[in-house]
Amino acid sequence: MILAAILLAGCALWALGEAIMLTGAQITVAGGTVTTVGMVLAGCGIWTLKDLPGMVKPGRVGIALCAFGAFSFAMVMIIVLTSGVLGAMAEGTVGHADIVFTPFYLLALVFVVAGLTAFAIHFSKAPGAPTTAALVPAGLAIGHLARIFVPDLAVYHETLSIALALYLGWLGVRRVALRTTAPAA
Repeated sequence: MILAAILLAGCALWALGEAIMLTGAQITVAGGTVTTVGMVLAGCGIWTLKDLPGMVKPGRVGIALCAFGAFSFAMVMIIVLTSGVLGAMAEGTVGHADIVFTPFYLLALVFVVAGLTAFAIHFSKAPGAPTTAALVPAGLAIGHLARIFVPDLAVYHETLSIALALYLGWLGVRRVALRTTAPAA
């Protein structure tokens, strides 16, 4: 249950950090730092989802890819926070699109889209799973893929990140709710 708690804390911090940046209309040190810590914690804690009842190969692939995506997006944020990009953004010499079209950002995006697609495949075949269990990650995957078409619309990127954090947090809540107890020895 420790991993589930880490996932839930990470998702809460990730969403909070993105909300801070969303209300400020730009990347900020405070929002970026909270977001980065949340992404790293979510990437570490997501491994708890392997213990969801019925989790099979496509779901496990989704777990790994979403973890890599969270870690990669955290690294992008660390680079933005520590390399002078914030100052360049304030001066207007660097825009949000300049960050979106970096190889590391695009790699993180591929990991997240592939991970969400794997979750959609898993939940579409999971016994007893409602249709929405597959539609939500599929919709999020499409939404994240669309980021490359609106690179300067920071509000879109941050809103999708909040949605992803909330989705992963919801899976964490399901993990806690559906935990299996080990038989007493």
